[in-house]
Amino acid sequence: MKNISIIGAGQAGLQLSIGLLKAGFNVSLYGRQNAKEVVNGNILSSPSLFHSSLEHERDLGLNYWETECPQNKTVSFTLSHPKKTKIALHWGSQTSYPYQAIDQRLKYSRWIEKFIQLGGHFITQDIKIKDLNHISLKENLTIVASGKSEISQLFPKNINLSIFDRPQRILCCLYVKGVCTVAGSQGVRVNVIPEVGEYFITPGLTLTGPCEMMLFEGFPGGPFDCWQHILEPAHRLEKALELLKKFIPWEAEHCLNINLTDNRATLQGCYTPIIRKPIITLSNKPILGIGDTVILNDPIGGQGANSAAKAAAFYLKKIKAHRGAFTKKWMTMSFETYWKQSAQWATRWTNLLLKPSQAFTNLLQTASHQAEIAHQLADAFDDPSTLIDNYKIKV
Repeated sequence: MKNISIIGAGQAGLQLSIGLLKAGFNVSLYGRQNAKEVVNGNILSSPSLFHSSLEHERDLGLNYWETECPQNKTVSFTLSHPKKTKIALHWGSQTSYPYQAIDQRLKYSRWIEKFIQLGGHFITQDIKIKDLNHISLKENLTIVASGKSEISQLFPKNINLSIFDRPQRILCCLYVKGVCTVAGSQGVRVNVIPEVGEYFITPGLTLTGPCEMMLFEGFPGGPFDCWQHILEPAHRLEKALELLKKFIPWEAEHCLNINLTDNRATLQGCYTPIIRKPIITLSNKPILGIGDTVILNDPIGGQGANSAAKAAAFYLKKIKAHRGAFTKKWMTMSFETYWKQSAQWATRWTNLLLKPSQAFTNLLQTASHQAEIAHQLADAFDDPSTLIDNYKIKV
């Protein structure tokens, strides 16, 4: 029986670890926090998981919140007038399948407990380079799924696939309750404010029940780049309401009596989108990177958790089918296949939303009066490959 260690207990690490345990592997999983610390910590993101990713969770019996979580069924897009506070363009459409947004504190803490229940070895430790070297020497396969951690930076930048050298947006996320229902909207509402940034609001499930997940994405140096010195959650909420009233009043009118879901329900920061090479070698042992460790896209395209879920499902299938040693050649070929099949499309979709080409801008405009294109754009959050390929859209 092969021994596998996975560093990082997020979407990719936990999903893959549980899948490998169920397939009969000996699995050690290293996380910086135990289940209790995760559930009592700060929110981690505003993750919508679309149908394809949810199916991977369902395959492993990890869909514990099907009856509790709002079943999102629509995507709406609003473009503000570039010089006036009014709507210049709007479209909305149903998605082919429902999608969900679940607080990762809720999800990861439950999954850690499940991993341990299945007989996995969970180690609470912040892994450093020397620790990683020691772990890899005693395992048949070591996988790093640690997102933005220090050891992820061991994986070198792929300069051919990475097009950014700095953060593209300044981010702030808040979980709130008390948002009024919006007619015709049962899912994410995307608001784009030229030269300012984007605002997303999505129905989701948090520790205290149903909520709305708000995400502000601001151009560096612009009006939405204002969070760095606002440390108190209540003050962040005040600022969020101020920004809505000033730039998106049609959204502010739905938020007159909102409150944070809990005192850890805000998150702010920024990072540079990057594609890294998927393999490092320590003491002549190759180590594989997956998830955000290798493919770190801006959250504007809703691809982070989805890409992690798809990567975990892909590598689970590859590892189960493999009979030999986990060589550098096997890792390279596996990543190249994953990139071609899935990851390249998530990256291209995200980059299009960050820097829309004229062809993509035209498509967004056409969607306002062609329902079929609006539907294709809504479904692109789940699988952007068909949309991008059909319309031959280039970044």
